Amino acid sequence: MKILIYLVILLVPLISFASDGPDRSHWGYLGIEGPEHWGMLTKEYMTCETGSKQSPIDIPMQGLSHRQETLEFHYNTSELHEMNNGHTVQVSHKTGCHVALNKRTYNLRQFHFHEPSEHHFDGKAFPMEMHLVHQDETGHILVIAVMMETGEEHPVLKSLWDWLPDQIGKETSVPLMANFREILPASTEHYSYSGSLTTPPCSEGVQWIVFTNPIKISEQSLRKFSTLIGDNARPVQPLGNRPIEKN
Repeated sequence: MKILIYLVILLVPLISFASDGPDRSHWGYLGIEGPEHWGMLTKEYMTCETGSKQSPIDIPMQGLSHRQETLEFHYNTSELHEMNNGHTVQVSHKTGCHVALNKRTYNLRQFHFHEPSEHHFDGKAFPMEMHLVHQDETGHILVIAVMMETGEEHPVLKSLWDWLPDQIGKETSVPLMANFREILPASTEHYSYSGSLTTPPCSEGVQWIVFTNPIKISEQSLRKFSTLIGDNARPVQPLGNRPIEKN
């Protein structure tokens, strides 16, 4: 009997640790780890469920206010590195690339992809969406979202797809020097609103810039990403009384 009690005392901390360990906060896009359950996986993700300014959203094409703001790109030619992190393909680069939004500087940290698009336009989704994640010196986040439709893709984007890492956690160096501004739409016309990260912990206070014009991706590249990553789009979230401005 004493041996049994002793074993229980030893096992209780292990059981408790297992329930609060890394597996509990693991998230995905399907089943009990999917977007509908993110807020219940761990307390750090509660904003995914309780937040009032969540992203992505469905952007209406009518009745928007207009605001004049400046968006300037300062992207340098750089080496690119890709990583399959299990949720998306993320691309990093050497430092020096930044944008200026109303003369405020945000440094480019990384960009990644979602399939299908997370943002919708009047209920319409695009085949893919690219997010360019920036951050200023105080930690504020600016994400530029670019829709992607099928067509003849830019050679730089094709090179990224040619070197997609097929193993989770594997990083691949893309064998070219590229200025990623080259594949973005020529026009910087966009919609802007205040939202959140679209993945856990769904932190709010994120400034979103959603480009009006899409870029191209080939059907072959779209299928390759779908096979490698699969559906990785969070459903649209309630807009509430947030304003959306067209620029």
